[in-house]
Amino acid sequence: MNTITLMNLFNYLSRQYALVIVLVIQFGYPAISLMAQDLLATTKRDTLNCKMGKLKDEHYPITFIMDNELINGLIHMDSVFFFKKNVFRAMDNNKLRPWYPSVEIGFNAGGAHHFGRFRMDDDLTNKGVFAAKTGFYLGTDLICYISKHIGYGLKYNYRSLLDGDIRYQYFGPMMSFRFLEKNKPNHFFFSVSGGMGWMVQKNAPVQHLLLRPRIEMHAKSFSGDVAVGYSLRLAKHVNLRLKVSCNIGYPGFVKIQDLQKNVKPSDVPFDIGDYCHNMNTINLTVGFSITDNK
Repeated sequence: MNTITLMNLFNYLSRQYALVIVLVIQFGYPAISLMAQDLLATTKRDTLNCKMGKLKDEHYPITFIMDNELINGLIHMDSVFFFKKNVFRAMDNNKLRPWYPSVEIGFNAGGAHHFGRFRMDDDLTNKGVFAAKTGFYLGTDLICYISKHIGYGLKYNYRSLLDGDIRYQYFGPMMSFRFLEKNKPNHFFFSVSGGMGWMVQKNAPVQHLLLRPRIEMHAKSFSGDVAVGYSLRLAKHVNLRLKVSCNIGYPGFVKIQDLQKNVKPSDVPFDIGDYCHNMNTINLTVGFSITDNK
């Protein structure tokens, strides 16, 4: 997959994501508004599972379900004894909403260090082997928890080494496990993911006959991501995240980009050594997450 194809793919996905966001706002919000409903108690000591709006002209607008019908009405402020937001799971479900968050989107940034076979060329590792194999990491997770401990979602990360000459990307579904502290949203978490990994090696000085051309290579492979970390609540909907993760992938096919621009055709194969041999990195990151904490 060349750079132009990747850019076209990202542009296409960004348009699709924008469309999805518009559809969610336009059509999904009314459905979401029927969830996590409020508790209303009147001065006559009646209680109601409903959705309460903002006070206007001494009346609260309320929406509730009666005989399977959605009813909109008003209640005078003097008739309200007590109300509390987001008590029930849904307007037609009187089970209490769980105190722990059920949706979380996280963002992390930090360092990535390559492990495994790595092409050691003097002109690429003149700052030292450790520096050559160390770069930066950017990643994001979207998780929906179906219970107190288990959630499913999507993961994406980007890693760059040698000032961008080596770039890795990963995207795939994930499963997350969290271990909440008693009655607190702070927790340790562990996640596993299997998906697709891509890598690009630019300016690679490979051996071809007596020549040593610099070429660009692309590779992709099924890859994995394993992470462990800790989430600390900073505000109602914001958590600090510390995470250690590991990406593993071994491409089975390497594409040499723009071959004819680098060398003349020949039956002698390129010696690409350990370039594009693997996408293995261990990553140490810090970031934050946004949740739907109660």
